[in-house]
Amino acid sequence: MKSLEPTQTFAQLLREGNRYTDRDLMKVLGVGHGALKQREADPSRFTMGELARLAKLLGKSKLELVKLVLAEMERNPQVVEQVLEATSQVVGRKNYPRTPKASQEATEA
Repeated sequence: MKSLEPTQTFAQLLREGNRYTDRDLMKVLGVGHGALKQREADPSRFTMGELARLAKLLGKSKLELVKLVLAEMERNPQVVEQVLEATSQVVGRKNYPRTPKASQEATEA
């Protein structure tokens, strides 16, 4: 398997050598044209299953593709902002700590 160039973007990887058409990629991923274009613009939208199928199609390792997606996410300020916003909204469990029902029934008896 070939290693990836450090400056290569995910879109460049998909279009490398002009080997695959949009139709080929859509068939392998099982998505429509709009979904493919969204994922190509923002690779963080790919699922792990889709990345595994792409790795097999492109002849790359899954780890290389994941590293490339993570690197591209860090370069995209909108994705970084969305991640920060999502983590700031996490408040945890509403009713923490919750005791199991079995122990509640034992203390009431």
